[in-house]
Amino acid sequence: MDAHTQTPPSLDLYTLELKHGLPATTHGGKAIKYRLVRLRDTNVGDERWACRQAERVVTVGGVPKLLVSEEDFKHALTVRHIECFECDGVRIGQDIIDLPLIDKLSSYDLGLIEKRVFLLTLAAEVRNGLMSQADFDAIVAGTSSKGKEAPQPLGQAEGVGRVPAAAQPGPELLADYAGGPANGAAAGHGGGAAAPQEQALTAGAGHA
Repeated sequence: MDAHTQTPPSLDLYTLELKHGLPATTHGGKAIKYRLVRLRDTNVGDERWACRQAERVVTVGGVPKLLVSEEDFKHALTVRHIECFECDGVRIGQDIIDLPLIDKLSSYDLGLIEKRVFLLTLAAEVRNGLMSQADFDAIVAGTSSKGKEAPQPLGQAEGVGRVPAAAQPGPELLADYAGGPANGAAAGHGGGAAAPQEQALTAGAGHA
């Protein structure tokens, strides 16, 4: 965990145990489930990867346009927060974690990951001085600060829980996301290493 992130002693934001786990089969034919997930902070490279996963070519009025689905972007960026899955000392690293692999998770487990990513994003806001430690602790404890509505998150956490927006042009989406002009770069929350290149899931992916 980042030394600058203060959290309750009992809570390790970067380690999460799933209820159902990621199903896989060992080389010996044994069915196993990866229940332990280790998470990471993301950076600009991860955001660019997520944006590419959310791009779609749509014909509008007979003219092809490149659009970015905000819902798909947020889902892909959640995936980039996963550093690895672990089971009995065997791990599935980020280099082979992609969207088809995540599709094998139960909706419940994906929800657990999304909630933890939300807290990781708020912790980044604390590090960057955009949220107080007291407000963060109140959210972790499930209470709002001073009896008022919980503070509204910024950056990646903004819009969590809202109705997904329709697909929109990539530059406009990134401008909304970064809170700046369309030609500006999206702000990173990073503490992680540079994002590896996207790799297709091989036939042996997920096998111990």
